Amino acid sequence: MGFTNCLLSTQVPSPPMPAPTLSTPTTSGNQAFSSSFDVARIREDFPALHQQVNGQPLIYLDSAASCHKPHVLVERLQQLYLEQYAKPQENHPMSVAITEQLENTRQQVADLINCSKDEVVFVRGCTEGINLIATCLERAILQPGDEVIITMMAHHSNYLPWEMACNQTKANLKVLPITASGEIDLNQLQDAITDNTRLIAVEHSSHVLGTINPIKQIVEMAHQRGIPVLVDGAQAAPHMPVDMQELGCDFYTFSGHKMGGPSGVGVLYGHKQWLDKLPPYQLGEEMVDKVSITRTPSTRESSFKSAPQRFEGGTQAFVEIIAFSSVIDYLRSIGRQESADYEQALLEYALGKMEAVDRVQIIGSAPEKEPLISFTLDGIEAKKAESWFNENTGIALRAGELSAQPLMKSLGLEGVLRISLSFFNTPQEIDQFMAALDECIRAKG
Repeated sequence: MGFTNCLLSTQVPSPPMPAPTLSTPTTSGNQAFSSSFDVARIREDFPALHQQVNGQPLIYLDSAASCHKPHVLVERLQQLYLEQYAKPQENHPMSVAITEQLENTRQQVADLINCSKDEVVFVRGCTEGINLIATCLERAILQPGDEVIITMMAHHSNYLPWEMACNQTKANLKVLPITASGEIDLNQLQDAITDNTRLIAVEHSSHVLGTINPIKQIVEMAHQRGIPVLVDGAQAAPHMPVDMQELGCDFYTFSGHKMGGPSGVGVLYGHKQWLDKLPPYQLGEEMVDKVSITRTPSTRESSFKSAPQRFEGGTQAFVEIIAFSSVIDYLRSIGRQESADYEQALLEYALGKMEAVDRVQIIGSAPEKEPLISFTLDGIEAKKAESWFNENTGIALRAGELSAQPLMKSLGLEGVLRISLSFFNTPQEIDQFMAALDECIRAKG
């Protein structure tokens, strides 16, 4: 079965997707903003925010793609590379010290997401975390006729690995539609689950719609049938506290760079009962216990370390992983819940402003959303509007299909514009964005 046909032939039957809805206009265009969060102090920690683009102050509204970095990260990277660098897992003192710091970081991550240290696997990013589980299930679990359920709001990174795994094993990939408001219909999900369902892969929050999905309810529904759940936390983990014991999922993966950490660092949480039963993902140094070479091929048998090291083949980006710990400390110091509440206040402020503009159509109207807004402008192509912003302002935003071609097709859209907020953004920046948006509409409309 070809990749394209896989999606079209295995969708959960449903009525045609309704047209995207426009949120009800409000009169909050001039609403006040109030928060005790000290964003001015926070912004001092991010050097990149204090520069000019096109002769204007940078307004960075693209944190859903990747987040800017605080001083503490750069300083820690410099210290590690210049003063403390050594390959882990060796016996000399510098290596021993680095190995200890690496494992301390693993414990910090475990504390951050409330799980056991041996349930934390370091990967290169959320994408590799999903690929790891898809590949392992392909090798050890999936059989012809089995089913994997994903959703229409999936990022390509949470679609393509499952498409490949299903193609390789002749399993069926089911793509769950979403409602007109951009949410998962739990009744429809319940109907999609069968005795052949082997995994549900779902987004904690959507990188296009902003929808925060009811993960705990989805997990409970799946576990009643003995089905594991993988959660793509790439967008949610940077914006809210996440607790593996509370969510109850079997796998959860996220990227460090979207949280202000270095690129090339990600985390895969796997429940110990699953990590212990899955085969290795990549083979190489660090993950092997014993390698045996004999004259008789049938007696050759290498053995591997227990999880999580079994899934960490080769020399990792250990400096970046250790430096990520400084970002974890930083996020805790400013308050995970406090920064999340501030971002939600910014989101509401921006929504109030944008909903009052006639030419703006906001995509996705779920009641619970992460701090991003995707939208279209009546009569103006998204990429043309993006070009106008790039040429005439210091505002960084994103436009296009946003690595969500199936979703865009279901919405009947060529692309959208997206602004995504972080705790270092300000209401004044939103005001400046709105002024630029009005100018863009007048210039291009």
